Order: sequence, then structure tokens, then C-alpha cells
Amino acid sequence: MKEDYQISIEETIEKFDTDRKEGLTQETVDKRLEENGRNEIQEGKKTSPWKLLWNNINDLIVYLLLAAAVISFLMDDLAETIAILLALLLAVLTGFFTELQAQKSVESLQSMIYTTITVIRDGQTQTIDAGNIVPGDVLLLREGDAIAADGRIISSNNFACIESALTGESEAVEKSADDISEEEVPLGDQQNMVFSGTAVTRGYAYVIVTETGMETEVGKISGMLDETSDEKTPLDIELDKLSKAIIVAAFIAGVAVLVAGLITDKPFVEMIHIAIILAVAAIPEAMPAVETITLSKGMNTMAQRKALVKSLPAVETLGATSVIASDKTGTLTENQMMASELVLGEKTHYEVTGEGYDPHGSVKKDGEEIVPENNQDLMQFIQSGVLCNTAHIDQNEDGQYEVVGDPTDGALVTLGKKVGLEREELENKGFEKIAEVPFSSENKYMIVVYEKDGKRQLIIKGSFDVILGLADQTQETKDNLQQQNEMFAAKGQRVIAIASIENYDGGLTEEEMKSSLDSLKIQGLVGIIDPPRPDAYESVESAQNAGIKVKMITGDHPKTASIIAKDIGIADYEKITTGKEIDAQVDNENFAEVVDETAVFARVSPENKMQIVSALKKESEVVSMTGDGVNDAPALNDANIGVAMGIRGTEVAKEASDMILTDDRFGTIVDAVKEGRIIFDNIKKYVSFLFACNMVEIIAIFVSVVFLLPMPIAPLHILFLNLIIDIAPAMSLSFEPAEDNVMARGPRSKKDSLVNRHFLTRIVFSGVIIGLSAFALFWILLNGNQSSEYLQTAVFTFMAVAQLMHIFNVRKTNSFGIDRSFFQNKALLGSIALSIALQLVAVYAPFMNDLLGTEPLRFVTWLGILGAAIISTVIVGLFNKIKYHH
Repeated sequence: MKEDYQISIEETIEKFDTDRKEGLTQETVDKRLEENGRNEIQEGKKTSPWKLLWNNINDLIVYLLLAAAVISFLMDDLAETIAILLALLLAVLTGFFTELQAQKSVESLQSMIYTTITVIRDGQTQTIDAGNIVPGDVLLLREGDAIAADGRIISSNNFACIESALTGESEAVEKSADDISEEEVPLGDQQNMVFSGTAVTRGYAYVIVTETGMETEVGKISGMLDETSDEKTPLDIELDKLSKAIIVAAFIAGVAVLVAGLITDKPFVEMIHIAIILAVAAIPEAMPAVETITLSKGMNTMAQRKALVKSLPAVETLGATSVIASDKTGTLTENQMMASELVLGEKTHYEVTGEGYDPHGSVKKDGEEIVPENNQDLMQFIQSGVLCNTAHIDQNEDGQYEVVGDPTDGALVTLGKKVGLEREELENKGFEKIAEVPFSSENKYMIVVYEKDGKRQLIIKGSFDVILGLADQTQETKDNLQQQNEMFAAKGQRVIAIASIENYDGGLTEEEMKSSLDSLKIQGLVGIIDPPRPDAYESVESAQNAGIKVKMITGDHPKTASIIAKDIGIADYEKITTGKEIDAQVDNENFAEVVDETAVFARVSPENKMQIVSALKKESEVVSMTGDGVNDAPALNDANIGVAMGIRGTEVAKEASDMILTDDRFGTIVDAVKEGRIIFDNIKKYVSFLFACNMVEIIAIFVSVVFLLPMPIAPLHILFLNLIIDIAPAMSLSFEPAEDNVMARGPRSKKDSLVNRHFLTRIVFSGVIIGLSAFALFWILLNGNQSSEYLQTAVFTFMAVAQLMHIFNVRKTNSFGIDRSFFQNKALLGSIALSIALQLVAVYAPFMNDLLGTEPLRFVTWLGILGAAIISTVIVGLFNKIKYHH
């Protein structure tokens, strides 16, 4: 069956049972709207609140706590059961509510924009909600219109569209109703079709709607995005390893205690209870809450820096990024055409500064800024470009400059604004347009004739080769101009020639104007580029200094792509692979290696982008893929971190991404990577802190059982330490500032996990030293005549104090944590003070004595506690310095 672009206009009318002049009847529209649904892109599947809740319940720590609560309940220990259930609720609900809030904030950002469209129905031209378009509707599309459905053109006049949202390229595409392809051609070559999500830049057309909603090209790509993978993030993998380490620690300790108890003829029920205590001690109940709060804080910090991250794990995954695979158009470049260089006559060369369509900029000659008004030839040349033009530049609500019309024309309009020339003002001063030949793909030029004060001037603007062939100039002049053209082209610029006939006395019909072109004189050439974003070079340099590979992906010609890559400082910019080469090599064994070594990918398709991302992931890279168009969406979805542009990005790209840049700055990605690295560093710090604290409890209990001594600490004391004393300091570690080398080191390798020998050695050694110190204090106090409640209160308090002091051994990776930065972390200072106050309440408040089974401590006991805590802290600090100081 033939595709819509392969059939004639009459066949299209018959297929969709419509009328080119009358359109559809309202009765037919209502019926088709019911059959096909509204013309809307369905939003991607959102995680329901119940699914979010289940994701937080389905956690190993939760299951272990639940088991401990059940056993405590069966043993009639109600207080312990309630305490464990409170710990369980804290672990579950904190994550649930934070993630729910994060999802809602993204939904508000991604709401669909209401658009209208002009349609012919019942013979009347109407403006309707674009959501009510149906197949068979006849649309009238004019310059500046957003296209809201796919359709077959049935008539047009000088019609062109910008399809960068689908193809990634910023140049206008010529369209024609009569251009029928017999063979299958890619979307970018279907010149008799228009597509949803694109826009009209020139002329007008009548179009029969062929597809709406999810059946459009945009909808099909959007549908691919629902097939989301359940691939785990680096943080998920790390925490899974930690959870397994918890099980092993709790199992080994529990078995050892049971064996020791059975050997010494301890009651079996008592040993089971002790095993429960060890399980509770092994579980860092606060970790899910602290993790969620830390990532949530990171999410808020990134949002303040213009990066909206859509999920908590993605915040940390950014820190592991080893490759940024960046779409060129609109990400590394402005996605706005700009006149960057001019040549007047044969060799007089000028540079133009500025950014895209922003009218602020200047003209330079030999690197020095000039006053254009003092150069009559220059002003005459720019004026010709402004007059031979139909585009205009608008500023939207966000302050962004946009072109209405052809982007190349927009570049010349902007150039005029930079030197104070605008078409409307010139026409007000007496310039009257009396004839025009619009630009067409056949002619490759535009002609206008203006009259002022009785004198006429013909101006022509277009392709250099065509204008050069028409011009009446010497061969030497043409050779010099050809050299200038080659110089511009070598820089990746599109070259536009502007020529004129002064004192034009020919006719004003199209044929008469064309017959007069043999007396043309070329005024000069304009080199037009899609310029790099202002911060692109600095941002690429920062990323590469941080050991991150930057790869540029574009639909440009390889030579142009390499030039742009060089301009923005991409390393190995000469290593280029084209989409055609990717298609030929994708099944080869060494394809992933080839992709990893390539810096620039040119002439690529959306499928190629996905293949690139998959190959990089196969090479164990953590890939951040950036983009703004619909064509980028599948690769954004497949990457470890998909990054969409918030200002210029399409809704489909935003839906597919993990992060949205609300300022469209490439540099914001680098800022987000830095924040991700800080977060991972701080996660390591608080995980180290919490696990060391849990090791303290395990060691003290285990050694006491081995030496056939009473329990040094009660289960409620352990829960109080884990949930009340430790949680605030652990949370405050998420506010730690960046380490000095955070962006001077390479991305962490997958071997640099949380659970590695280095990390575990520090935790185990710290836990053993502080745990043995707790046991030693308990053993010494046993020789007195204090009650078991007093002894447990002393050990409980020692653990609280020693664990708070242990903060100083975890807050800096390679040094002791008391320095100037310690006093800058107000959250840490406040949390330590709060924890100390809560511990004093636990020891001295009568109602807490009754609840926890504690007794007030005497001054001499405090001296022993503080002395033991200081000694253990110093020993751990010296061990870390000797073994890990670099």
C-alpha cells in the first residue's frame, strides 16, 4: 500500500472523503472525532501514588524491620514493636511524599500548550482548537503558523517549513504539492507533506489532514517513550549492594550469637530476642529517609540553578556521568541563523558579533569595532539585505528573539537591526516596494524592486553560485568572489550573495525582471551560521577537564560538523563518523569501540542516536544525552540521563528526559554534574557514618554475648540512637560543601562503589574501635554496684557521644573534619546541638526514664564517657590519616 506522500492530490481527496474547497461537514467531523479521538499527544505514563508507595515499601530494610516487629510482637514486647513500626513508617513515608511532590512539580512544567489552527469546514474558514482536528480536514497554513497535524499539501505558493523539531536541522524545507515520490523516502525528503510539531516559515498552503494525535510522526515517537526500561541507576546498584551487606552482617552476627548462646546453655528464646536486637542494630533505619532528603535537596539545588530533575535517583546519576552526547542544534548552537561575516566588493572583509536573532551586536574590521554609518558601501549592502526580505524578528514573553519567516532572512533582518536599519522605517522614509519575485527552490533567489525619489533599484538575494552565474562582472572579479565563497564555506558557513541594478529601468513583471538580470553587480557576500551558544566553549572545557567525554551529534555535513566542534573546543574533533557509516558498522563486534572513540557524529538519524547511546552504555559509560527536538526523544529516553531543553525543547523531548534545562544552557549540565558529584560524596559520608554507628552497636552486643555478660544496651536504646540521635547529623552531612577536587578528578568508575574494600575497611575499623570502647566502658562499670539500667544508660550515652564525634572522621575524605568549613555548615552545628539536647532529655527527663528504662548519670560517669569517646575518635582519625591520606 502506498504512503500518503506517494499518491496524487485526487487520490488523497478520495482516500479521506473530503472536498478541497468545502472541507468536511460538521456532522462528519463529529463522527471522526469520536472514532479517532482528540488531536493530542498522550502524556507518558506517570507513576501512580500507589506505585510510588509500593516502590518505597518494597525495600529490604523495610522487610527486615517488619520481621523484627512481628517477632517482638509475638514476644509480647509492645514498646519495642511500636518503636520498630515507627522506624518502618519513617523509612517508607519520607521517600513517598518527597517523590510525590517531585512528580507534581514536573507535571506543572510539562502541561500541553493550547494552540489554534485555521480550517475549512462547510465551506467556511474557521479558527478552531487544534485538538479538534480530524483526518480529512482541510487546513489553511500561513507564514508563522504552528502545524498541529500531519497532512498532504494540495496547493501551495512559495511554501516552506522549519522541521528542526523532527529532523534537527534549522534550515527551511521547500514544500510543493506536486512533488510525488514513487519510492520510499525518509521524512525529511517528503516534500508534499507537513508534520505536526513543525512550523511555516514562508508562503501559504492548503493541506488535507492525514494523521492526528498519536498517529502523527510526533505521536509515534512519543509512543516509543512509554517503553521505558527498568534499568537501575548507579545509586540503585550501590544501595542494593549495601542492602545485601546489611543482610550478611545481621545474619553473621545473629548466627554467632545463637551459637555462643547455645554453647553456654543460654535460653533459646532469650537468644532469639538478642538476635532481633542485633538485626535492629544492623539496619540503618534512617538511611532511606536521609537518602531521600539528600537527593530531594539536590533536586531543589539543581532547580535553583535552572536544571529541573524529574526523579530522585537521576540527581545522583548525573554525578557518575562519563559521556555527554550532545545534540548540536539548539544545545551547543543557538538554533538561530546569524550573519557572522561579510565581504563587500571583492575583498573588503567584516566580522559581525552577537547571538542569533538578538539585535544587539556590532560590526568589526580587522578586529576593531567600526561605526557602520560612516561606511556608505557597507550600509548600502546591509540595506539591500533588509529590503530584499519578508521576515521579521519578534521578542516572546520569555525575552527570547524569534524569527517569523525564513531563518536566513531572519539573519539579514537581525544584521540590519545591529546597524540601525529596519525595513518598516526605510519604507516610512520613502522606499516603496513596487515589484517582487518570491524566493523559490527552482530560482534559488528572491528579487525586489524599490522606488524612492523617482529612482528604482532592483535587488536580488540568493545562492552564491546562481547569482555569480547571472552577474555582469569580470572573470577576475568572479574568481576573487569565488575565493571568498570558499573561505566562508571552509568555516562551515552558508553563503548568501546580494546583488543589485542601480537606476533600474526595466519592466516589473517576473519575466521582465528576470530578463534584466544580465546587468547585475554583486554588492557582496554574507556568511551565515547557526552560532555556538555563548557558554558552549567554556562548558565543554569544564566537562573535559572533569574527565567527561563530550560528543557532538548533528545532521550537518561532516566537514561543517567538524568545524563547529573545533570552534567549541571538543577534543578529537577530527574523529568523525557519519550516519551512513553507523548503519554499515552497527552489527560489527567493534562498533561500540568505534563509537567510544568518535567525537563527532554527522548526518545521523534518530535511530543512529539510539545506536550511539546503546553502544556507549555497552562500553560501560554513564551517558547523558542532550537534545530539544522530537527526533532526540528516543535517545533521551534510552540514555542514563536524558537532558531536554526547557525553552526551545519540544514537549515530547521534555516527556522523554530525566532532566530539563530551564535556561537551555549547556553549562547548566556541567553544573548539574558537579552537584551530582557533591551528592555522591555526601552520600558516602552519611552512609559511612550510619553504618559505622550500627557497627558500634553490633560489636558491643556481640562481644558481651561472647564474654557471657548481660546486654550492654536495650533494643529501644538502639532505635533511639538510629532514629533520633543519628538522623539529624546524617541529614546535615548532605549540606557539606564540595571537596576541593570535585571537578578536577575524573568520573568515578563503576569499581569506585560504595561497597568497596576501602570503604568497608573504614566502616569496620571505626565500628570496631568505638564498639570495643563501648564494651570496655561497660566492663569497667560492671565492677561497681550500679543497676543494669544505669549501666545500659551509660553505654547508650557513650554511643551517642562517640557517634556524634565520629562526624569529624567522615566529613572530610582525606583529613580530619574540624576546620573552617565545619563552622560554615550551620545545619551540622545545629544537628549536633539538637542530638546532644535529645540525649540529655533521654537520660534526665523522668518520663523518658520510664519509657526507655534509663537512669540519670553521675558526673564521674560523664568523665569516663567523654574520655573514652575522645580516645576512640583520635584512634580512628589516626588510622584514616595513616592508611588513606594521599
